[in-house]
Amino acid sequence: MDPQRNKERMHDAVEALNRGDLDGYLAIYAPGAVVHGLPPHVTPDAAGHRAVLAETRASLPDFRSDLEAVVAEGDLVAARIHYTGTHLGPMRGVAPTGKVLSWEAMTFRRFDDEGRVVERWIVGNDLALLHQLGLL
Repeated sequence: MDPQRNKERMHDAVEALNRGDLDGYLAIYAPGAVVHGLPPHVTPDAAGHRAVLAETRASLPDFRSDLEAVVAEGDLVAARIHYTGTHLGPMRGVAPTGKVLSWEAMTFRRFDDEGRVVERWIVGNDLALLHQLGLL
């Protein structure tokens, strides 16, 4: 296992996500990968992750994910991520506001020996997002 390679794969995947290439982003995930921290209405796997990302992209067509800090050790890669996007579609029951939304998250990804994510954890600052949507 190569921590530097895993960091590079993560950077490449996020760049694919920023281009709107969900297949390219999700290619980093191994079959059967478990994704913790998704909303309860989706399955905790790559398919559920795809659904959340598709919903997000529909709400925020210019959605962007920026890696602020990335640390790798052994089979784990940790990242602080900053998300932005213009609210042009319904999101969490809120009609489009036209506002640029901005929030952060922390993630950990565990990689297998082939450089694929087998498990992912995410904790986002949902309160900041809900505040910006006028729900708090």
